[in-house]
Amino acid sequence: MKKILLSTSTLYAVALAAPAFAQTTNEPVKLGIGGYWNSAYGGMVSQSGASKNGRRTDDIDTDAILNFKGSTKLDNGIVVGASVQIRATDQQPTTNVDPALNGQATPDTIKRSYAYIRTDYGEIRIGDDDDARRQKAMTAPVAGPLFGANTPDLIFANGSPGLTNTTMKKLEQEKRVSRLAYFTPTIAGFSFAVSYAPGGEKGGTGNANAPTLTQTNNPAGTQGFVNNAVSAAGSYSGKFGDFGLDAYVGGSFGHRVQPGPPFGNNGANVSGRNNPAAVSGGGVVTWGPFAFGGAYEYLYDRDAPQAFAGGTGNHQTRNTWDVGPRYTIGPFSTSVDWTRAILQNRDGNSSAQNDVVSLVGDYVLGPGIDVGAAVDWTHYRPSATGAAAINGTSYTGVALMAGLGISF
Repeated sequence: MKKILLSTSTLYAVALAAPAFAQTTNEPVKLGIGGYWNSAYGGMVSQSGASKNGRRTDDIDTDAILNFKGSTKLDNGIVVGASVQIRATDQQPTTNVDPALNGQATPDTIKRSYAYIRTDYGEIRIGDDDDARRQKAMTAPVAGPLFGANTPDLIFANGSPGLTNTTMKKLEQEKRVSRLAYFTPTIAGFSFAVSYAPGGEKGGTGNANAPTLTQTNNPAGTQGFVNNAVSAAGSYSGKFGDFGLDAYVGGSFGHRVQPGPPFGNNGANVSGRNNPAAVSGGGVVTWGPFAFGGAYEYLYDRDAPQAFAGGTGNHQTRNTWDVGPRYTIGPFSTSVDWTRAILQNRDGNSSAQNDVVSLVGDYVLGPGIDVGAAVDWTHYRPSATGAAAINGTSYTGVALMAGLGISF
């Protein structure tokens, strides 16, 4: 009887100690380093328009990222980790405005930085990251990682300042602001995501609920802040015999706040119509070596409305779409894609249109190593002329480019 009691006591003690013992078997967070290096040389072989004056006809463009990733999988199956992306090219502080960039601040050093918890029920993120719509977005299929007409990594043109055709335009003043995001698991090919950003700034230390009073977010106090941005998106990926389909749709909505003196007016001209919004969608169909698809985005009032200056005026809207095919055979791929952006109230109450056509060829030398070449045609046409065309006059350019991409 005594042996039985001792054995029972021993089992009870082991049972009590099991949770503590299980915690000690969890692996600590392990750090890994990844990233990419994309660099290209490009030259303008043909140009027309005043915006080409005083500018070089060739240049070297580089985009490089170091991604520091740490994660661990706990005994209960939960994955916890963090990702910090650092630009690996020389960057000036975001508060240092470069006159050569038309008053816009230079890029930030930290591209994105967030932590996450992933379970069988989805993933939760907190930190500086893209909104749900941009996370799910896709474009027309493009050959390789370097070039293209829609949001290319590297582009060469002397056209309208600050204008590139993209169907993934940001809603807030910064692309990757502090936000909470949730991603569902994929079920029958479907997945969804939602995100919320209290303010329009990147994270850091400082006072809570502080306005975004940096020159990046509010040059000269003329632009209203975008707060309380909500974004939602859904996507689908599936195969039907020899065919494949990938598609998405999403929307982003924010609340614009105009700061008081000395950074702006007292907000008297701010109303619900000043709030920015964006909706977008796209899809790609694949069949063997062929892929064809495109995307569309409608963006309302990305920039500060003219109502802030005089109490009246229209708001900028932007309609952008792209379309094109890609063909892949072995390590070689080629694509042609065309984008068009139509901007209402680009210069005052006038409009503008920007077209980009890109012919791209890419060859995979090895895992993560691409060499590519492209020909881009850019054509910008504003309805405003002379001094009224403050965002650029008519421009047409043809560029030849070649580059190297390395991912690791």
